[in-house]
Amino acid sequence: MRVTASCPGSCGELIQGWYGDSQKLVSYGIDRFSRVTIQAGHSFESTHSKSKEALKRTFDHFNLRNEDSKNFELSIVSDLPLAKGMASSTADIAATCRAAAAYLGKTISTNEIIDICLTIERTDSILFPTLTFFEQKNGTVRKESGWAPHFYVIVLEPEETLTTEGFHTIETDRLFYQQREQFSKIYHRYQTAVSERSIKRLGEVAIQSALLNQKILPKPYFSELLKLQKQYDWLGVNVAHSGSVVGIMIESVKEIDQVLNVIQRSKLSSYYSKVSVHQSCYRGVQLIEVRRNDEKVDDRSSIQRFRQNDNYAWFNEAFTKSRISNSAL
Repeated sequence: MRVTASCPGSCGELIQGWYGDSQKLVSYGIDRFSRVTIQAGHSFESTHSKSKEALKRTFDHFNLRNEDSKNFELSIVSDLPLAKGMASSTADIAATCRAAAAYLGKTISTNEIIDICLTIERTDSILFPTLTFFEQKNGTVRKESGWAPHFYVIVLEPEETLTTEGFHTIETDRLFYQQREQFSKIYHRYQTAVSERSIKRLGEVAIQSALLNQKILPKPYFSELLKLQKQYDWLGVNVAHSGSVVGIMIESVKEIDQVLNVIQRSKLSSYYSKVSVHQSCYRGVQLIEVRRNDEKVDDRSSIQRFRQNDNYAWFNEAFTKSRISNSAL
């Protein structure tokens, strides 16, 4: 048996801050994936310790012997960079849970996968089918909006890395707590955007949360980016509140070439060395291949249908158009 599951990553969060008694966030998926394959064997990639833990905890979830979880070969192919704020760990863990359950012939729900993820680390809300206000540490709040707005995002990625565990300290929690009144207003504006199904208001709210986060984890050249956003009337700007990536939100594919050209000519290009173009994605974690070992692989329906990009560098016009036309496989 060979099973492969995929999960999208994210470009940071739309909003994140202290609300009620803890930090909460709203993130959105993008069409950039982690794919986990499980098959019989005795080889486990030691670099993926969190996926190894997810495999064990999935066995525990189904009350199976933990020792049996060692009799697998697990491999990960991912488009998501590590420690940039793109939910790479959440995607790896969630896809591992889904693949393991399918291999065992078991059914596992999204909420059960989220529960397993939360036992390993803080988790994003990318697994939900719509925008979801989510308590990232314990999962005590999971307020689904019922809205899955479509937009494009130009991801600005620097070389700088920052792990989730490394970011969340007593000091950063204190800073988020100090901003609780300001974030409460942002959250209520987010609720208005959701109730009105207003993508314009959603972009504005993302900017407000990003601005608030500048006092906690400032992004280089952010003021320059906001000037460009206002000048060209882009939809919005969102950031990884505990990572290094930044997203430029736009409504139309026709705007992409303009944005790329503007960014390349600006000071931003000196720091954000990698740029990629994506769409919002609400697929959550999915099975993409289940086959017996003696079955032939049909590339049209296997993991080959998901692209793997080795170089997210500056785009030329032809590649930009090609990428967008093939982004929703």
